[in-house]
Amino acid sequence: MNKLFTLSIGFISILFIFSCHRNRLKTDEKALTKQILTEEEQLAHDSDVREAREKQLADSIAKLPKGFRFKEERGVDPGNPPVVIDIARNRTNPQKIKLSQLFSKIEYVRLEQNPDSAEIVRRTQYIVAPNHIYTTSGKGSIFQYDREGNLIRTVCVGNLQFTKFKGGVMVTKEQADLFEGAQDVYWNGNKLCYLYENRPAQKSYLMTFDDNASPEISNLQMPGSVEDKNRINGSGEILSEIKKNPDTYSFPTPFLVGNTTLAFTQRRKPVQNPTNFVNVISTTGDTLSEFKDNDPIKNFSKSTYRGVDDGNSYYQNEILHIRQAFNDTIYQLIPPNRLIPKYVLDFGDLGIKSANQGIDPGFGLEDKLIPQSFLETNRHLFITYSKDYACPATAKSGTLKYSRLVYDKQKRQTMVIYIDEAPFVPKEKMTWPYAPNINIENDLDGMPFVWPEYISADGKPFSKISGEDLLKLNDADLPFKNITKNDQIIAIYH
Repeated sequence: MNKLFTLSIGFISILFIFSCHRNRLKTDEKALTKQILTEEEQLAHDSDVREAREKQLADSIAKLPKGFRFKEERGVDPGNPPVVIDIARNRTNPQKIKLSQLFSKIEYVRLEQNPDSAEIVRRTQYIVAPNHIYTTSGKGSIFQYDREGNLIRTVCVGNLQFTKFKGGVMVTKEQADLFEGAQDVYWNGNKLCYLYENRPAQKSYLMTFDDNASPEISNLQMPGSVEDKNRINGSGEILSEIKKNPDTYSFPTPFLVGNTTLAFTQRRKPVQNPTNFVNVISTTGDTLSEFKDNDPIKNFSKSTYRGVDDGNSYYQNEILHIRQAFNDTIYQLIPPNRLIPKYVLDFGDLGIKSANQGIDPGFGLEDKLIPQSFLETNRHLFITYSKDYACPATAKSGTLKYSRLVYDKQKRQTMVIYIDEAPFVPKEKMTWPYAPNINIENDLDGMPFVWPEYISADGKPFSKISGEDLLKLNDADLPFKNITKNDQIIAIYH
């Protein structure tokens, strides 16, 4: 992978000798409480600083001359240098661990079934907000639940048409052209954000939904129109109209950064139409800064190419974090024009060196390590990577292997969960292989542990457990009764 900068890190080992005195526990508890309070105060301080910066930025943008662009800045914060996760050297000594080494308890929420529960369930997304839980469906709908899992209302109604067949579903171009509904749903700060797309009208809007809004809020109307075909079948406020090429059917997510700016990041690596790594624009549509793609596809003339690495985009403490496809650095975006490296995934000589290598089907990836998932929580990093790229063909041939590790942010320690394990391949047709859930024992309550895929608004990891999987256990001691195949259960790790 491309190394954007070189870091020299010296490691200092300090030996602490603790006395086994009875009063020591009380002292440590007081110190821990003080540390927790300090961390909470730091988060509050950071939030105040961001709010002041956003106000200053909004005032500055309002005074800018038309067409002004900020020059991109990429550089290390001297006070907070990036943390290097040495993956290449941590490919030995995997260990079986107990869940109590990571968490103290697990909170389960069984979600009431919604109108779309039996349709395209595998495309469901989950958002755990402070006061509610939200799910999306493959049809483009959004549903709001209370924290006990009771369905409260439909936030957005999607109408994606599809055709069922044995083993899956199919969406034709004609069906896709009729789509209206929510895309790219995420949580930012204190609100739900989603892209509402009306393809027949060729209109798209970034919507924000107040988590505490009254359930009586009615559907919105597009500005300047009351025709049924132009109706927005959703709740919330229109923050910005998103312009796009009508000949395309997907585009980068408009990430809200601050209150007045949006960031558009690359999704995978564009081959035919090169784009910038990041574009930052105002909510009124003015471009404020552009971050160039330093690893573009060059001189690629083959008719087919691989989709290997999607990159990463996520929020942590209200800050957008970004990793470009085939790159080793996770950045923090500080609007309007700063990218600050926070983590470096060091794959050494086993990493992909360029985007051209990654997409070229003629370049073998059997011995290359590829990021598959990266989840940052308040305390840990959960990282899954593979040897060779993930697809049914590599799983069948045996070249696809998965590895997992957990990085403790406070202790700066790496726990290797497993290395080069064979993928789990569902028996159904038209299914994709994925990393096995092994080597972590749930000693807290005995429920099956599912590697977390999501992070809550307050920084806790969580995962989804299906009713179908629980029914296979035949366990009378499960915390839920009358489990059905379509049940969706959220497991939040505290």
